[in-house]
Amino acid sequence: MKKLRVEDPVMVISGKFKGKASTIENIVGDKVFVKWINEAKRATKGKGFLKKHLPIHISNVMYYVETKKKPSKVKIDVVKYGKKTRMATKFKTKI
Repeated sequence: MKKLRVEDPVMVISGKFKGKASTIENIVGDKVFVKWINEAKRATKGKGFLKKHLPIHISNVMYYVETKKKPSKVKIDVVKYGKKTRMATKFKTKI
């Protein structure tokens, strides 16, 4: 079970976009594409400048608890009969 998934709210914790909150669009290996974060302009012949979405390393984002407006680590919690759930460790809330 992965700790971060597509459509999870995250906050960027380091780099140029530090402090910005958004959602994960895609996960490729150890990189994540975060909506509206890390976009660059690229010149394309015949089309002018286009915005290209660039990935961020997964270690530079943290799960964002929207009700508390703060980031938190995520842990895998085992409940009854071996079923696994994700939990925000800072606030002890299930995801």
